[in-house]
Amino acid sequence: MSLAQAANFVSLHQSPLRIALPPATGTYDYTFNTKTGFKQQYAPEGVTGCAIGYSTGGCAFPGGGSLALPEFTGYQLQYKEFKIYIPAGTRSFMFSGYAPQRTESAFALRYGSAPAREGALSAAEYANVQATEHIDTTFSRLVNEPAADHLVVHDGGGTVRFVGGQLDASKGSTSQGNWLYIRQINGSPLYDVQGAIDVDMARYAAGYAAITWTATTYPDPVEGPGPAVGTVSTADQQAAAATVATATVSTAVLSTAGQPLQLGITLAQTAADVAANPKISAWVAARIPAQGSAPDLWFFRKGDGSWTSQVPADAEGIAFASQVTNAATLQFKPSLDFTEAEMRAVNADVHFGYKTSAGAFVSKGKIWPQ
Repeated sequence: MSLAQAANFVSLHQSPLRIALPPATGTYDYTFNTKTGFKQQYAPEGVTGCAIGYSTGGCAFPGGGSLALPEFTGYQLQYKEFKIYIPAGTRSFMFSGYAPQRTESAFALRYGSAPAREGALSAAEYANVQATEHIDTTFSRLVNEPAADHLVVHDGGGTVRFVGGQLDASKGSTSQGNWLYIRQINGSPLYDVQGAIDVDMARYAAGYAAITWTATTYPDPVEGPGPAVGTVSTADQQAAAATVATATVSTAVLSTAGQPLQLGITLAQTAADVAANPKISAWVAARIPAQGSAPDLWFFRKGDGSWTSQVPADAEGIAFASQVTNAATLQFKPSLDFTEAEMRAVNADVHFGYKTSAGAFVSKGKIWPQ
C-alpha cells in the first residue's frame, strides 16, 4: 500500500489531549492544558528535566520520560483506520483499547506503512492468532519487521491489548520517528483507546527538533520515516527501506498436488533500482507459528537445497541466492521438500526478503499462502 493511501489513516494526534496541571498549593482545583496535533502535544519544552513540559511551569509527566496518548473516541474510530506517531527516542510502547465483551475484533498493524491485510480473518485464522499472539513483544517485532503485517485479536474480555514491550532489553530506543498504522478488519468500532510511550529524553528532543511538519492548523509529522538522530539502528534502516522500496513480489505454485511444494517467486524492480544495485541476495524462510509459550520456528532454505534454523553472523551463508546479478525481473524457484498439505497441517507459511548492494535489507513478508 502506497504512502498516498496511508495518508487516509486518521491521526490519533488530531484528538485533543487534555493534561491536568498541578493544583495551586492548598487547593484541589485542577486546570487543564489542551493540545491538538503532535507538534503541540509533545513539544519538549518547559520544566528542566521534563521530557515534555509546558511553559505554564507544570511538568506534565513527572517521570519525565512518558508521553500519554490522547483519548480516541468511538465516534472517530468509525473510520476503523488510524495511526500513531512513534517518535525517535522511543524505548517502549504500550497501547490498548476497549471493545464490547464477547465480540470478535481483529486488527492489522504495520510500522512505517499501511497494512496490506484488508479482508476479515476467518474463524480459523482468528483462533490461531488468539492462541499464538505475544503482545509483550509486539513493539520490538513491529519495529524490526516493518514490511510485515502483525495481527491482533480481542480476547473477549473488554480490553484489547494491541502493543506492548520494550524495543530491546538494554533500554535501547528508536533513532528515527515513524508512523504505526492500525486497521480494524473484524468487529464493531472500539469504544476508545489509550496508551503511553516511554522515551529517551535526549534522543527524543533531538528527534523532535528534526521533524518535518504537515502544513495544517494542528501539525503532525509528515508521512514516512523522520530524520535519523545519532547512530541509525538496524530496525530504522529496515523501516526506511520498507517505506521507499518500489519492488514488487508475486508468487506462483509450480508444483502439482501431492508433490513437494515448489514456488516461483518473481521480484520486479525499476530500472533505477537495478542500476543502483548491480548485485542482490535473497532469502527464503518457512515459519511455523508459535504454539503456547513456544516462539515462532524459522527455517531458512539455503541455495544448496538444505534447511537451517541457525542464523550466522554473516547471513549470506543462509541465503537462497547470494550476490546474483540484478535484473528488472528475477525469479527464484525454491523447492520446499514438503507437500502443500503437509505445510498447511502445521500452519507453516513462507517469507521472502532481499538485500541491496548498499546493504539495506527489504522484507516482503509472507508470500505463501496468499
